[in-house]
Amino acid sequence: MTVGENIRRIRKERGLTQKQLGELVGASEAYIRAYESGRRNPKPSSLEKIANALAVNPEVLENSDFDMIKAMHRLFQIARQYNGHLFTCKDDEGNDTVGIRFETLTLMNAWCQRYEKFLEDVEKCNEIKDAKKRGRLSLKPKRIMTAGWTLTPNSTEMPFLT
Repeated sequence: MTVGENIRRIRKERGLTQKQLGELVGASEAYIRAYESGRRNPKPSSLEKIANALAVNPEVLENSDFDMIKAMHRLFQIARQYNGHLFTCKDDEGNDTVGIRFETLTLMNAWCQRYEKFLEDVEKCNEIKDAKKRGRLSLKPKRIMTAGWTLTPNSTEMPFLT
């Protein structure tokens, strides 16, 4: 996918119109339309603003050729780099899954709980009708999540929407 296709896909997932996204980043609807159609490519500073408004990392918008095979290679690379152990298991629906166990990261469960809370809070933000309020509040989970990821998360409490 191109940068523009990624912007469009994530914008729609967030329930935003081109006009609303433009308002959040200080650009016109026409600019957003041009980015999404591929007629224009956003400058790095604009891409950063768009990523923040969509509550994603800018790499998500740029990483157009990341597919399942590359994701698996990245998973294996992470496992090797951090002394992880791959394992297979069945999920709740009986599907085969792959996981990584990190023996040195004893707080992985706390990280997973924080990430699940993060996803819940992002989903709550996506339900907010007012685009400006949604955009402003959607940045909180991302900022807290990225700033709070240390080797020892202190808490699974993440009061983003207060």
